[in-house]
Amino acid sequence: MMRVNLMEQRISSPDTLDNASHLSRPSLAYRILFFLLLSGPPKLRLRDPSDSLAYTLDWAIVLQVIVWGMAGCCLFFDTSRETRAETPDRPRLSSLQTLSMILIGLLAVSVFFSEAPGFSAFKVYQLAVTVAFIMRFTDRFGITETLNNLFLGCGILTLADIAAAFLMPGLVFVESELGSTRFRGDLIAQTGSVSVIGLILLLTIKSDLPRMKFIFWAVVFGGVLAFSLTRTSYLILLIFLLLALIRRPAIPILRKIATLTLLVLPFVADALITALNEERKAEDLLTISGRLGLWSYLIETAVDKGPWLGLGYFVASRIYAPEYNPDLGTAHSAFLEIYVGGGLLSLVTFLLIWAVLGWKTLKLYLSRPGKTGFAIVGLFCAALFLNGIGGELQAEPAGFCFWCVVAAVIAFPVENLSPTAAPILSPLLTTNAHQPQES
Repeated sequence: MMRVNLMEQRISSPDTLDNASHLSRPSLAYRILFFLLLSGPPKLRLRDPSDSLAYTLDWAIVLQVIVWGMAGCCLFFDTSRETRAETPDRPRLSSLQTLSMILIGLLAVSVFFSEAPGFSAFKVYQLAVTVAFIMRFTDRFGITETLNNLFLGCGILTLADIAAAFLMPGLVFVESELGSTRFRGDLIAQTGSVSVIGLILLLTIKSDLPRMKFIFWAVVFGGVLAFSLTRTSYLILLIFLLLALIRRPAIPILRKIATLTLLVLPFVADALITALNEERKAEDLLTISGRLGLWSYLIETAVDKGPWLGLGYFVASRIYAPEYNPDLGTAHSAFLEIYVGGGLLSLVTFLLIWAVLGWKTLKLYLSRPGKTGFAIVGLFCAALFLNGIGGELQAEPAGFCFWCVVAAVIAFPVENLSPTAAPILSPLLTTNAHQPQES
C-alpha cells in the first residue's frame, strides 16, 4: 500500500516527481562547470569589439578558451562512455531538440561567409556546447536540479556585482544617458538579468526556504533589480506577478506577494515612474534606447549582402553595428544576431523554436502548475524579453536561461509520464546520492 501511495503521489505532483526519479546529484566539478558556462565566464575588462575580429588574445580570452574547451571535452568523453555502455533504447528526439540541432547546423554554415571565420566558429561552438550541456544536465539530474543550479549561479553573480560595486566599481557602473551613474554590471553579469531570474526562481522553486534565507535573497535580488534601472526587467517581473495573480498557482508566498504588489502599485506608480525618468530618458522607450535604428540598419545590410545564410554568426554585428553607431558592438537582440549572422533560414528555425516553446509553455500555464511548472512559465517570459532586446544565446545568463527553459519543457512531460524511469548516469560527472531506506 505504501508503494502504491508513493506512485500516485509521484504521478500527481510534477514538483515531487523530479526528486523522486533522479537518484543522483551532480558532482562538484559538474556544478562548477554549470556556473562557468552560465557566467560566460565574466569579461572583467573592457575590450574593443574589433579585437575579436583581429583574433587579439588577452588573459580573459585565454580563460574562455580553456573553460569552453574543457566543457567540450567533458561532453565528448561522457557521450563516448554512454555510447559504449549497454543502454535501453533512447526515445526519439523531440521537436525542440531537432530544431535546436538544425539551428546550430545553419549557424555553422554561416562560418563560411564570415569575414572572421575563426571567431564565428568559436561562437557556434559555444552555442553547441551550451545546448548540449544543459540538455544532458537536465536529462540526468532533472528539472529541479537544473533550476536550483540556475538560482545558485544567479545568486553568486548578483553577490559578485554587489561586492564589485564597493571594491571595483569600474566593473559594474556605467554612465546613463542622462549622465548619472547606473549599476548595470556589464563586466561581471548584467544586474537586470541575474536579479530578475533569481527573483522568479526565489518565488517559485525556492519559496519554501527558511524565512531568514528567503528574506536575505529577496533583499539581494530585489535591491539589485531596483538599482539596475533596467526597465525590461521591471516589465518582466510585473508580467510574472500578473500571471500569478490570474492563474493563482499553489504557491502561497507568490500569491501573497503578487496580490500585495498589484494592490499597492497604482498608488506608487506615479512616484516610481517620476524617479525612473530622472535617471533614464523616457523618450528612449519609443526607440527602445536606440535599438530600432540599429536593427533597421542591420536588417537592410543583411538583405543586401546575405539574406539567406547570413554574414557570419556574431561577426556580422561586430562589423556592421559600429557603422551605424561606433559605441555599439553587437546586434542587441538574439533575434537580430541570428538573422544578420545566420540569415533568414536560421531566423525561421529560431522562430519555430520559440513558437513550439511558447505553445508548450502556454499549455503548462493553463494547467495551473506547481512550483516547478510556474518557474518554467516565469523563466520563459524572462528569456523572451531579455533575449529580445539584448543578450546572447551563449556565454551569458539570458541565453543560458533560454536553453534551460527549452530543456525543462522537453523534460517536463517525459518526467510526468515516466515517474520511475531513471537516467543513465556517468561515474565521471555524478556522485551517488543516499537513497532513502524503506520503513
